[in-house]
Order: sequence, then C-alpha cells, then structure tokens
Amino acid sequence: MPAKPNRLPRPARIFTALIAATLGANTPALGNSIPAHAEPAGSVCTPAESGASARLGRMDYAACAGTMEIGDRQTGKQADLFYTAYFAKAASPETRPIAFVWNGGPGADSRLLQFHALGPRTLRGAALADNPGSPLAAADLVFLDPAGTGFSRAASERAAKSLYSTTGDLSATTAFILNFLKSRGREKAPVYLVGESFGTWRAAGVAEALIDAGQPVAGIALVSGGIPMGAERDRALMRALTLPNRTATALALGKLDPALAAKPARTLAAAEQWAREVWYPALAHPDAPGDRARVVAGLARYTGLAPAAIDAKTLWVSPRDFRTRLLASEGKTLGIFDMRRTAPPADDKTGDAAILAFYRQTLGYRQGQYAGIDIPELPVGNDWQYDQSPITKESLARAMAGEGPPSASQPWVQRALEKAPALRVLVATGLYDSLNGCAANRQAAADFPAALAERITAHCYRGGHMMYEEPAEAVQFASDLSAFFRNSQPAAK
Repeated sequence: MPAKPNRLPRPARIFTALIAATLGANTPALGNSIPAHAEPAGSVCTPAESGASARLGRMDYAACAGTMEIGDRQTGKQADLFYTAYFAKAASPETRPIAFVWNGGPGADSRLLQFHALGPRTLRGAALADNPGSPLAAADLVFLDPAGTGFSRAASERAAKSLYSTTGDLSATTAFILNFLKSRGREKAPVYLVGESFGTWRAAGVAEALIDAGQPVAGIALVSGGIPMGAERDRALMRALTLPNRTATALALGKLDPALAAKPARTLAAAEQWAREVWYPALAHPDAPGDRARVVAGLARYTGLAPAAIDAKTLWVSPRDFRTRLLASEGKTLGIFDMRRTAPPADDKTGDAAILAFYRQTLGYRQGQYAGIDIPELPVGNDWQYDQSPITKESLARAMAGEGPPSASQPWVQRALEKAPALRVLVATGLYDSLNGCAANRQAAADFPAALAERITAHCYRGGHMMYEEPAEAVQFASDLSAFFRNSQPAAK
C-alpha cells in the first residue's frame, strides 16, 4: 500500500521539465499552421474532436484535439483530460504503433516534447514549421496534458486533491489510455509510453498498470528522469557516477587543466574510472581511514572546483554544490537543466501566439483557456503529493540539494519487465543535465537482472535536460525514438 500522502514544503517543490501543449482541428490554413497545400489524409478524428488533415513530406496525417472525461460511478467525474493525437494515414491503422507522450513537472503540459521535439509541427522562433524528424513516421503520437495543465482540468477541488498526487495521476493516465485505445479499436496496436523528467515515473507506473489490466505495452521511453527503480540500491555508486556529467560541464566551460581539455573523450573516460575506483569507495565508507587529501585533489582535478570548495569530511559534492561553487568567483551559478548555461532560463513566450493560433484557428479547438498561455499556470506542482514512500528529513535534504524528488518511486520498471517478456525500455539522458547522469543511468540499467538488463537501451546526448533544444541532438533523439518504435514491436502472431 502507498504510504500516507506527503505534501512537499514550498521551498522544496521540485519542478523539472517545464512547459508543454497540444493540437486540435478543422481547416488547414494560415501561415504558421498546417500548410494550405496539404492533401487530405482522410479524417480519423471523431465527431467530438476538432481536427485537420495535413502532409509531412510524403506522409499524410490527421491532427485531432479533444478532451476525455475521466471518472466512474463510484468517484463521479474526476477530470477532462486534453490531448492532441496525430494519426498517419495507414492501410491497417488498428495495428499501427501508437505512442502516448507527456512531460513532467509535476505540473507540466506537453508543449516541450510536442512543439520542440517530436510533433510533426515544431517551433522555429515564433512560428510553427514542419518537423521532418518527427517519429510520426514510425508511430501515431498522442500528447497528453495531465489534469491542471494546458486545457485539462480537474472536475472539482476534491478531484484535484486526488489527481495532484502520484497515485491519482497514475490511475487517471491509465484510465485515459485504456479508454482511448478502446474507443478507437487500437487495443491490438503496439503501445509505447514516452515520459520526460517526472513523466518517467508516469510512464513506468502506467506501464505496469496497463499490463496488470491486460493491455500489452511494447515499450517505455524514459527521458531525463532516470529509471524508476524504487529505493536506491547503491546511493554511493550513483552519486559517484554523477562525476562524468560534471567533468563534461567543466570542459565545456574551460575550467579543467589544458592537458585534460586537449583530449575530452579520454578525460571523460578517466573521470568515470576514477569515480568508480576512488570516489565510490570513499563515499561508501566515509568514516574509513584513508587519504582524504588525495580524494579532494582528484575531485578538484575532474570538476574544476577549488579544493577549498570540497568538504573534506563527507567528500560529497551535491548537484547544488557543484552548480553554485564552480563559478562562484565570477558571481555565477550553473543552470539546473543545462549546466553550461549560467543565466536563468528565460520565460520565453515567443511561440505562444503560434501555438494558440494552431489550436484556435487551424484546428478549430475553441474551448477553455490554456494554463500557461491564456491564464497563469495552476499550482499543480505546489500541491503535489508524493505518496509512494514517506518523506523524511534525509530525503527532503537530498531533494533540496538537487538529487531528485523527495519520495522514492516504486520498482515499476523491473516489475513491468518481469510481467511482460516482450517489453523494451529506452533511457535518454543529457550530458549537461544536473538532475541526471549518463554513467549513472547506464549503471542503473546494468544493475537489473541480466535477462531484464538486455532489454534496456541507454543513450547519452550532448545536451541538457531538454537535450532536443540542441539541433543536432534533436535529430538524433527523434531518430533513436523512431528506431525504438520500429525495432521493439512484438512479433506478429
């Protein structure tokens, strides 16, 4: 049973992958919308949805925007969940792969993954343009805005209290997917779940819930959120393996010795080896006698920190410590989502008008107000209940230091892999993300039993938390996801 809900105190409310949105309906037109020359694809939108037909390269597709009511006889109506679905024209749509996609937060809508990375229309400055790298060619895409984000709303304050919790969120998302698949006759289609940041918890937890409900899941893509494994198995090792990300950051900022900077690939490999052989034992046995000065010197060498900025007693440098101390002499702090950046993320509203025009004018969706564009964002993250394990002083301190949510997840991924022998997992990590580590995620995957570990693929990208903000990495990320959709489908019976 889940522990009693824990509401995170205001100073520690964790927000990871920010922003999101979706699409919807009617006539192809307008400069920043679906091009007027698009050939009809044959509408697959239901009468209750708004929709438009379009073409991406040689592929015809339909974009459908709508809401789905969530609730049952016992609870009554809980929410109207807004989604944008993209369906490529196919001879057998009922068996075409379908991916459900969301961002994290908690409290983030789907604008980032949809309009910056994976959707068939992507923001280029203030305008929307075709995205030739969209994985729509490999799978239909359904972008979901959780309750309280985008156009999605809880039905009541009581419903919001339930939905703004890990348990309630997983339940609502599972119900949404089951209803969506059934309403379109897609139960036999290969199903994929793609979640970013806190959305990895949603993807992993919902995968297990779907499997338990008898709905097969072909794959889970975990983006910038690690692998939800339950209680951390070896915290000292996971901490030590944050070093390569910091070494990469120090290299990018010109803070390492020139000899190390001259051969960056070799330096990153050496940093990981040192972390495993020297830093890990020191963190695992902090009270053991040893040459602490040697460890401090090694940390200074591979992080660029001054030895005086390293605690010689604990030998631990938290993510917050590294971000605030590396450029302290310059009065600068490294970014949470991309440590190469020292300015706080801009509250960029550049694409908002194009997104609203896409919804309202091109797709004809004119209901409600978009939280984060039409009105301020709702306090979903502030009110979130991390109810999977108790929040302790120690877990809260780790969260405040940048080491993830204050509550542990459940071992959803392992249980899902054990229950579904055909299930595959993709893990995507940014090299300059302070919230994740490429080496740590590779190690986490390797720690699974061998028969399960071989079904997990990990990728490291030269970007931050939103690695797709780097143009070259955006192409690679979308390509890797497309290959994942194509190559992890269950064999036809």
